Amino acid sequence: MKQQALDLISTLHTEDKGKDMNNSSTNTSCEDGTDGFKQIMYPVAYIIIFALGSAGHFLSICVFFKQWKKQRSLTPVNLLMVNLLFSDLMLVCSLPLRVSYYLQHSYWPFGDIPCRLSFYVFYLNMYSSVYFLVALNILRYIALVWPYLYMRMQTSCVVVIICACIWVLMALACSPLLFSSTDKEKVGSTRCLELSLGNVDKMLFINNVSLVMGFVVPLVIIIFCSVFVVKSLLTPSPALGKTRPSRKKACALVIISLGIFLVCFLPYHVVRTIFLSAEKQLKMNGNSNCNSIWVVRKAAVITHCLCTTNSCLDPLLFFFVGENFRSFFAKFLERRRTSKLRSTVQQEELHVLKK
Repeated sequence: MKQQALDLISTLHTEDKGKDMNNSSTNTSCEDGTDGFKQIMYPVAYIIIFALGSAGHFLSICVFFKQWKKQRSLTPVNLLMVNLLFSDLMLVCSLPLRVSYYLQHSYWPFGDIPCRLSFYVFYLNMYSSVYFLVALNILRYIALVWPYLYMRMQTSCVVVIICACIWVLMALACSPLLFSSTDKEKVGSTRCLELSLGNVDKMLFINNVSLVMGFVVPLVIIIFCSVFVVKSLLTPSPALGKTRPSRKKACALVIISLGIFLVCFLPYHVVRTIFLSAEKQLKMNGNSNCNSIWVVRKAAVITHCLCTTNSCLDPLLFFFVGENFRSFFAKFLERRRTSKLRSTVQQEELHVLKK
């Protein structure tokens, strides 16, 4: 009788072990399916974004510095854009580390703290950019609907306080990501920028909160402001000729802001929610269809790259909406033409004298 009980326990232990091995092999096969795709897609996208973002933000820095040097102050719109510029630069400067990681076949040699900061900087950039876009749309709405209030804001520190509040709130909201660490595998390799199955529930909760507060609420505010701005633009006004530049900037802000949300942020937040839900199901069931998991993971990679491109599109916002940006470039091009014309005339005169 005792021997039969021991045999039954041994049989159950063997079956449980077999199930664990099957689940482990299923998870491993599902984990390995998209590594090659990520190691190609991410470096290509990040290198392009880094090149375009660096060039665009370098020009923006020059313009902002010229304006500050001349006026010793920035308008509320340009002050918000300077903060947006700084937010983008943090992300752009972190991209070479991400490129190195994926080019080394998902090996992170930079240590635990840079890994945490890389996570933190990405989400801090994304959600601070979202709220700076919201602030820009509200400010442009105030300029069209309540112009006297906007005039008073020109000489007050309200926008400075708004920028400080956005930074503090976003820094605190993204702080849980500082507690995610690198994963050290048995073979000695160190991985970063990866989702651990042990953190799926935590990340899904963070995603649900950030989806509402970091995307849905800002999008509703921007749509509300855009509707009233467009309504104001379409309403006939005797002062239309005098305010045409500001109206053009308001129209550009509506188009670019909604474009950034629909192209960069909307696909990313939708696919990220689906991705985390699928990973949770994989964790709970262990025998999910790997083909569907791989499709979702590849979609998550593509939308992540699209989301990162917001740091390239923001310079368009600086050019079309920033105060005195186009006049600066017009003067710069005019000086170039004048200089080139003067050089051509001097060469022709020298050629005549040589004859």
